[in-house]
Amino acid sequence: MKQNDRIIGLIGGMGPHASAYFYDMLLKKSNALYGAKNNDDYPEILIDSVPVPDFISDTSKMEYARKMLISRIQRLNNYGCSVVAMVCNTGHILYPELSKHSKVEFISLINLVAKAAKDRKLKRVGILATQTTIKTGLYSKALSTLGIKPFHPTLDMQEYHEKVIRDVISGSNTGAHKIKLYEMTNRFIKNNNLDGIILGCTELPLVFPKDQFNNVVDCLEVLSNELLGRYYQKDVKYE
Repeated sequence: MKQNDRIIGLIGGMGPHASAYFYDMLLKKSNALYGAKNNDDYPEILIDSVPVPDFISDTSKMEYARKMLISRIQRLNNYGCSVVAMVCNTGHILYPELSKHSKVEFISLINLVAKAAKDRKLKRVGILATQTTIKTGLYSKALSTLGIKPFHPTLDMQEYHEKVIRDVISGSNTGAHKIKLYEMTNRFIKNNNLDGIILGCTELPLVFPKDQFNNVVDCLEVLSNELLGRYYQKDVKYE
C-alpha cells in the first residue's frame, strides 16, 4: 500500500476514553477494510486531546473553552492536516465559529450522522445524547432538515444517559449499565414506533448494547468511515 500525504486532524479529549476508543477504531478499520498491515499502511493521525473544562454544565466556562478550542484548530492548521474533525457531539454547539478558523474542511459530525440516518432511509429516529445536545436541538434541526422526525427520551432517561456518560469519562466500571440501557431503549423504541436510534454522544458507543438493536447509527462508526474513506480515497460498503 502506498503512503499518501493526507493527515487526519482530530480534536479529542471530550472525553479522553471516547477519543482513545475512536483512535483504536480507526486502526482496526484500516486493517479490516483497507488491508493495512505495515506501519506506513495506516493513516497519519494527529489527536489533540484537549483538557477542555466542562463548559456544557457550567456556561461560565464557555468563553475559555472557545478560545482553547480555537487555538487547537490553529495548531492543526500549522501541522498541515488535510481534514479536521471533533470527536464530541455536544462540542458542536461551537462548531459554526470553530469551523471558521480551520484552513481545511472541518467535518460536522452532526450533519454527517444525520445524513447517515437518511441514507438508511430512517423516518422516525430517537436521539440518545447529552441533555445539552438535546436541549440545543443540534440533531433535531439536522434531522428535520432531511425530512426525518426526531424523538427525545423522557427526562428520566436523559438523566440516566448523563450518568452513563459521566461514568465513562471518569473511567468507572460501566458494565452494569448495559442491561438498563437495553431496557430503557427498548421501551423508548416501542413507545414511539421508532425505526432507528442515534448514539449522539461519543461516550455511549463504549457502553451501549448495539448488537441488541436494529438501525443504530453510531456517531463514532459514521465518523471513522468518513475519515478513512477520505484518507484512502476508496469506496467501501459498510454494514
